[in-house]
Amino acid sequence: MTEENYEDVLANNGMPVPNVWIELEGEFVEFDKENESLKCKFPVRERYFNPLPTTLGGIIDSWIDITMGPLSVLLGQKSVSRNFSIKYIKPVGPSTSYVTAVAWRESTDGRNSVFKGELYLDNGELAAIAESELVEIK
Repeated sequence: MTEENYEDVLANNGMPVPNVWIELEGEFVEFDKENESLKCKFPVRERYFNPLPTTLGGIIDSWIDITMGPLSVLLGQKSVSRNFSIKYIKPVGPSTSYVTAVAWRESTDGRNSVFKGELYLDNGELAAIAESELVEIK
């Protein structure tokens, strides 16, 4: 599937890509329905840096969160986050040109699903891991 097709699938399910997806210049890379996973790529922009300079934690959270949300829709479940936790492992700084977020559904129980995610630097190093409980909206 191309990026256009993912956006069409989301829109046809009543859930267009979020505005923050557009703002963060997200790119769909790979959707694996069998393994219930989605991989997305995001450019690292200087405007995301704090004075150190490393990427703000909220941006890192967003990269993973906005990979989990579309994944839930692609899996047929319109969901919102009940909780979200993250562990930062490596900083995302000026030497990184892009990051890749990978999310997958770990488990599901009725309207509740547990999603996990990882964020990788452009050199393949793991930068963050996250977990979120998503609840299907009625």
